[in-house]
Amino acid sequence: MKANILTSFERKISESFFYKCIVAICIWASKAFFFRPKVYEHYSVRHEYIYDTWIYRVLCKISDSLEKIIKPIRDGFYKSYTFQMIHTINNVIKGSYIYKLISKFNLIYLLVFYVYLDEFIRSYVGIIAGTWDELLMITFVLWLIMRRIFFDKRYIFSNIDIPLAAFVMIYTSIMFIYSPDLAIGIEGLRAVVQYMFWFFLALQFIDSEEILERVLVLFVISVGLLGLHGTYQYVTGAEMLGNWVDSTETISTRAYSIIGGPNALASVLVLNIPIALGLFIVETNLIKKILFIVACLFMGTGLIFTFSRGAWVAAFIAIAIFLIFVAWTMIVPIFVVLLGMVVAIETLWARISMLFTKEYMAKASDGGRIYRWSYAIEKWSESKLFGLGVGRFGGAVATNNKLSPFYMDNYYLKTMTESGIAGVVSFILLQLTTMYHLLFYIRGTKDKRYRIIMASIFSGLIGVLIHNGVENIFESPFIVVYFWAFVGVLVAMYKIDRKRVLANED
Repeated sequence: MKANILTSFERKISESFFYKCIVAICIWASKAFFFRPKVYEHYSVRHEYIYDTWIYRVLCKISDSLEKIIKPIRDGFYKSYTFQMIHTINNVIKGSYIYKLISKFNLIYLLVFYVYLDEFIRSYVGIIAGTWDELLMITFVLWLIMRRIFFDKRYIFSNIDIPLAAFVMIYTSIMFIYSPDLAIGIEGLRAVVQYMFWFFLALQFIDSEEILERVLVLFVISVGLLGLHGTYQYVTGAEMLGNWVDSTETISTRAYSIIGGPNALASVLVLNIPIALGLFIVETNLIKKILFIVACLFMGTGLIFTFSRGAWVAAFIAIAIFLIFVAWTMIVPIFVVLLGMVVAIETLWARISMLFTKEYMAKASDGGRIYRWSYAIEKWSESKLFGLGVGRFGGAVATNNKLSPFYMDNYYLKTMTESGIAGVVSFILLQLTTMYHLLFYIRGTKDKRYRIIMASIFSGLIGVLIHNGVENIFESPFIVVYFWAFVGVLVAMYKIDRKRVLANED
């Protein structure tokens, strides 16, 4: 019955005048020079170096030794009365709606709605507001242990494991080497490295095509709703929660949705806009295709109404990178359209053109970004190698502990001032190494559809890294969670594709 309703709905859409117009435009665009797709098709499979390292061999030996202990426990459980009860209950409820709902649930779906869970818990369950994300991470780890014991689910390795673990060790060492206040140092360390561990967890849980597809769809829907809400806030003139505009500007409000800040909202939109575009390109189902493009449009309007200039630049570069992968000839017309919007919409033009005025430069030098960056470099010069101490300047930890008069508005400079050359170089090397390995995974994926989606994720990640150059974007936990979760999603796509290729070869 449900399938018949969907088929009827799809038929009505395909017969509509609006749909026929869209099809006609697409046919025309496919024949036009600028819009002719140039899909990135380079496919080069190489062995993952992680499997040739001594670390991998040592961990495998440890795992094999543990298996000798775990296997008797597993076998005993399957023969136990408890398992027989579970099996009986499973047979009774099998086929019911509740069973289908439970059987299709995966913990990774909770991570997709991280920002919504955070807002709900902080609003209604304040008692765990400061610890709920740690509890969620512990839940993930415990479930991984349970899967390993009872279902023999082994850890999924990747080339990013070693660089990420190395950065955590280096940054932790820096914190212990020079930390005037250990409590603040640990708090600052937690703010930087804790959320990176979501990469390891996300990769373990996305182990099938079905889970992967749901994660991507849920991400686009959830962020599309944030964009829609931000658009609604601007249209209805929602009250700003802070002093987010200059006194000379005529902007009445900036979109911030449930996140609480326009720059943080803008960054999550920068991350997801290319992904929504990628899913729109590869999707063949009409309903999903419409869903993805509508979500993308809401993200776009939400991004515009954040009035975050740094995010606008980051989004443009992210989309340009994505188009280089998919259809580089579209860069010119899209640039022309965006430029036309900026010139035609007075508010956008005023917001951007202000950057080139003497008034803006004067304000930037007197308490603005130029002043803050100059002040940070001056403070960093006091301890160039290890900085002032992790968590002691330019971020949330330092501000909350009254150690810094302001946010840095440049995450890299904030990192350098806190952890010195050692910290910022290791952080930048981590990001460069991660992006290099992601390109390796994109090139090694055979499925063209997957490659396009992976390229869109890669482009969104680059956009966030660019945005960090003018904002403390990684000071927002949910951004770091989403960033590293999407790194895990991209690697998981490669793993799923390789598994499918090897199965076909057999």
